[in-house]
Amino acid sequence: MPTKQVLRESLEKMVGKIELPKNKKRFASYNKTLQLEFTDDKDAACYITFHEGTASINDGIDESAEMVITTTTETIIAIIDGTLGPTRAFMAGKVKAKGPMNDLIKLQALMK
Repeated sequence: MPTKQVLRESLEKMVGKIELPKNKKRFASYNKTLQLEFTDDKDAACYITFHEGTASINDGIDESAEMVITTTTETIIAIIDGTLGPTRAFMAGKVKAKGPMNDLIKLQALMK
């Protein structure tokens, strides 16, 4: 199981992609919260708040999050570093997602 620091660095790499020109426009008026829950490390739960083209990572649980992704820490890191495609992970049952499908698809841009 990866350390919390490795997980956090991967998540920061993912949200950093919001700064890319193609994503800046895509997320300009996007205001949602994504909850990440990890089956292998309950203490690693965190949520990402997207607001007007920015994204911030917060520890813990946001009960009002519009989207929830449940997976393992290893799976999310593999998706972010490109060794596992998000669609493949979802189809294989390694990722469970709740929330509006169009929002979940939009987030894939940050996972490539």
